[in-house]
Amino acid sequence: MDKNFIAKHWYASVYEQFENQTNDVEFLLNVLAQQTNGTIQNILEVACGGGRISIPLAKAGYNVTGFDLDEYMLIRCYNHIKDLQNLRCYKADAINEDWGKEYDVVVIAGNFLINIESECDYAEAQALIIGKAAKALKKGGHLYLDFDLHFDPAAVFNCLRESNYFHGTDELGTTGKTVSYGSVYDPVTQICAGANHLELKTNNGESIICSKRWYKHIPTQAQIYDWIQKSGFSIEKTYENYTDNPVPQPIAQSTHRVTIWAVKI
Repeated sequence: MDKNFIAKHWYASVYEQFENQTNDVEFLLNVLAQQTNGTIQNILEVACGGGRISIPLAKAGYNVTGFDLDEYMLIRCYNHIKDLQNLRCYKADAINEDWGKEYDVVVIAGNFLINIESECDYAEAQALIIGKAAKALKKGGHLYLDFDLHFDPAAVFNCLRESNYFHGTDELGTTGKTVSYGSVYDPVTQICAGANHLELKTNNGESIICSKRWYKHIPTQAQIYDWIQKSGFSIEKTYENYTDNPVPQPIAQSTHRVTIWAVKI
């Protein structure tokens, strides 16, 4: 039995069951309607996963292209888009492959900027992602960037305790849960490190344990704004915590989510 297949299929299925919030998608749709005067846009979503964001965009009438490196997530997207002629998705590596060109809007949402996995330096990868967004846009096109940003990352990420954040059964009958042991944040490197594992039981009773260590670079507000400017963007509007309130500089203690609407100049 292919344990890698079992684990990735289960995770994609249960992820879709739990990550089904719509507030961020509704906010994106509102921003697009306000900022583009309701005109049809050619949109690229980076790391589209199972289509949680791309599908509502397509249903709203936008022409949407999405890509993701996880083929198990993409299969779920394919299963949902049979009747959507204005949505296509494909497998690609955001770091190492071309994104295409002449899009009206590039969407980098779902906290992908923070959750990037790369063999290169994490901060360099984050800057590269913003630069590649600029290359994929036509002049005058826009970047929609949505991500977590905290006043005190150490207070948020220094937390060593066991927890379970996903559990359930997939279509193959595999049951299981994710177990996290928390994380530690280094204020010098800005790297947050943690460990977790999957505890699975297949439909024939076989037990599978899959362990993983993970690392995230937690950028500052100044770093992100600098990457945006150096990539040839001008920030037109910012949104704090999915409201119309602009993001303060520096960010406030109450800030936890930042959305940026920037134009390619």
